[in-house]
Amino acid sequence: MSNVRRFAALNTKIKSMVGKLLTQEDYQNMLVMKNEKEIFDYLNESTYYANIFKDLNEEDYSVTTVEAHIKNYIITLYKKIMCFITGDYQKLFRLLMKRFEAEDIKTYLRALILKQDVSKLYLEYPNASFYSKLDYQTLSQSADLTEFVEHLNGTIYYKVLKLYLNESSDRMLFYMEMNLDRVYFSKLSVEISKFKGDEQPISEILKMNIDFLNFQWIYRGRKFYHLSSEEVLNYTLPNGHFLNYELLKTLAYTDDEVELFEIMSHTHYKKLFEHDDKTERYLERDMDRYLYKNFLKSERESILNMVTVVTFTHRLEFEMRDLFTMIEAKHYGVSSHELKEYLIRVL
Repeated sequence: MSNVRRFAALNTKIKSMVGKLLTQEDYQNMLVMKNEKEIFDYLNESTYYANIFKDLNEEDYSVTTVEAHIKNYIITLYKKIMCFITGDYQKLFRLLMKRFEAEDIKTYLRALILKQDVSKLYLEYPNASFYSKLDYQTLSQSADLTEFVEHLNGTIYYKVLKLYLNESSDRMLFYMEMNLDRVYFSKLSVEISKFKGDEQPISEILKMNIDFLNFQWIYRGRKFYHLSSEEVLNYTLPNGHFLNYELLKTLAYTDDEVELFEIMSHTHYKKLFEHDDKTERYLERDMDRYLYKNFLKSERESILNMVTVVTFTHRLEFEMRDLFTMIEAKHYGVSSHELKEYLIRVL
């Protein structure tokens, strides 16, 4: 089947969904609101998120509950897209959705390491069966971290998490999160390597994301967890775009963050490291903005192919993360001026 026939209906559907994304005006309106309740009401009354909170009473509004509803609504959009995807492309799309599963596991890990109650977490993921075969209800009955990991026995996550159960508490989460990402991105690398021709740009952007993850792991592993150069290099992901193994090795063996940033200022990503304030404060945001900008560029230049699908799913994810940032910032009284600096979308 030709790409024209394969993707015509799908692209029409996505084009309709793109038209419902939050606008710059929506962002500006929410930016100046006084608290998270005003944002909830605005989303419910003035945006395409309308009615997703209709089963909630006002007293049920909380940051956690609203974020869960937003996430589940976005997953319903992915489900609508899936109906139009066939063949090998469906395997890739399902793998992209697996990222939600990995992030869910991280949520459980953080809560259990902090000795928090996870008994109600499964209630927040009613759409989880779309992207995961995990038994969330059973996971939410875990009394502690060891029991949680045992509930994952038989999955691809079990061995890589069990390995670190006896690690010191200050390093355990770091190791576990890194290995979850290794599992996920190793599988994703295999799939994106199949992109050819006019679909190649999307492969390049996803490989840039691997570059950024590798840099962040090296930076944080050395600075905050005092890992050895050999150990932090061991955790880097293969198949990045511009940061090859030799360059990653050079980064891993730097003496301090000043040297690390200096090396990065001479790479393809030099614009992210040119500012005078060479710290990590806005680095993750800048990397997300870099990816966002490239996704938009690929979308403008794409024709009837999978680029449109992958770009749209990432735009939705960036929008969701910005919403979570705004809601939490308002909850903690962060000023509008400061909040603006933490958003992925530039206002």
